[in-house]
Amino acid sequence: MAQHVIIFDSPDRTGKTEISVELSKRLGVPRFKNHREGMFFERDPGYFCKALRYGDPYFVSYLKQTGASVILDRSFPSEWVYSQAFNRPTSMDILRMVDTMYAEIGAKIIIPYRSSYHGIQDDQFKILDGPKLQKIDDLYNEFVKWTSCDVLRLCVDDEDLQREVADIVAFLG
Repeated sequence: MAQHVIIFDSPDRTGKTEISVELSKRLGVPRFKNHREGMFFERDPGYFCKALRYGDPYFVSYLKQTGASVILDRSFPSEWVYSQAFNRPTSMDILRMVDTMYAEIGAKIIIPYRSSYHGIQDDQFKILDGPKLQKIDDLYNEFVKWTSCDVLRLCVDDEDLQREVADIVAFLG
């Protein structure tokens, strides 16, 4: 089986988890989500830069050496976007290195989005309201121009899981 490295990243409340779970079932590719990310979001924002610096290069080397497939529910694009959205320090040099490493193994990035974030608020983090989510989405649009990886921007306004997965499968080829 060919290696599939698929990264789901987007503003909160766009269905990343539901879509990635369904794609994982459909493709038979394991899915990984760091369930501790929420714990560090407000308490220790420096965690994400450290994970980028130390964890991501290690993990991509593992993927390259083993040919393992994985679907990631958030990865380095979050650091690129959220560090700017919240004025957190990060390393653009390390982000570029990690992006290049992922591109070299053919990683694909799926960025679900909504046409409007009006009236949407994250359940866990009240600071992630409609205007902030829109700003984050605008930064994901900038990320698409920056990354060397292939990206699919996936509109999720209709919340049609079967159509969303079919669009992703077509994108993956």
